[in-house]
Amino acid sequence: MKIIDRYLLTELLSPLLFGVFAFTSIFVGTDILFELADLMIDWGISVVTAGKLFLLSLPEVVVLTFPMSMLLATLLSFGRLSGDSEVVALKAGGISFIRLIIPVLIVALLLSGLTILANETIVPKSKDIYRKMIWDIKHQKKMPTTQKNLRIAPLESKTDKIDYIFYAYLFDGSDLTMKDVSLQDYQNGKLVQVIEAKKAKWIDEQWKFIDGIIYNVNSKDNVPTMEFETYTVKKMTREPKEIARAQKEPEEMSLEELSRHIRLREEEGKDVASLKVLYYQRYAIPFSCFIFTLIGAPLGLQPNRSGASIGLGLSIVIIFIYYAFMTIGSTLGQTGILSPVIGAWLQNIIFGLVGIGLIIKMSR
Repeated sequence: MKIIDRYLLTELLSPLLFGVFAFTSIFVGTDILFELADLMIDWGISVVTAGKLFLLSLPEVVVLTFPMSMLLATLLSFGRLSGDSEVVALKAGGISFIRLIIPVLIVALLLSGLTILANETIVPKSKDIYRKMIWDIKHQKKMPTTQKNLRIAPLESKTDKIDYIFYAYLFDGSDLTMKDVSLQDYQNGKLVQVIEAKKAKWIDEQWKFIDGIIYNVNSKDNVPTMEFETYTVKKMTREPKEIARAQKEPEEMSLEELSRHIRLREEEGKDVASLKVLYYQRYAIPFSCFIFTLIGAPLGLQPNRSGASIGLGLSIVIIFIYYAFMTIGSTLGQTGILSPVIGAWLQNIIFGLVGIGLIIKMSR
């Protein structure tokens, strides 16, 4: 690493850490602390429990502040270099503006990757534990692992007609067992077979129906054809974790879980546009670290940008406009006016083009 690169990264580090602390404090002070205070007043939780909930809520907040902090750090660091005429000296030494921002752009890309990684590992686990603790507090018992009146009805991919209808009165996720189950098998949209059983259990990566009967369906009546003690239902391919996933909100799922959730809902013929927008935003929002750097670097070099208060104020304005475009893009993607991927990335596309334009202008 060259001296100039180390110097630029050193300049970037302090405002970056300041930004993480400042924006995290804003989110904590305006949201988390009020929620914890309500829990202490309404539900009588202890200070220790409140502290645990506070720590569990921090990963999501801190990760959310990374793009904002990167914008603020870029504005302040380049504003300081410009205000002290160091940029002029660097340019006189033959260092172009593009060469100047390359190490900062690399840091922004790394921070984007770190954000995606944290959203896949730390954040989902902390949110899941937080949700279960809140349930325990409000219901005075552990969150149940059972689901009642479970129904699954996927469509055939080729014909878009019903493939089968599966029903279970009760699903217990703790021992992977269902009670009072039935499966109606369809061919070309017509019912051809019904399987009923007292229970079904996940054994050897398959659902096995236990103590039941099979009916073949003709045009007149249901004809019982076989009683069984154990019968493997090959058409029921959903794993227990895919069934139990319904207990999680899409926002709490990892990318892998959300992708499977989208696929399963598509199989049932349901509208998944909003879920797809959410999925693509899991990449688009972290990538805003890079996008904000494209915007922040040339704006930081503008006259009268060296003050910290000005940099913070400009950051808030840019962030507000960014999230306004994100809201518009999400709405257009969810309603089908734009494809979900374009809707999720609309704000990055617009800000990216503006940033590239500003960089070209500054390089002349």
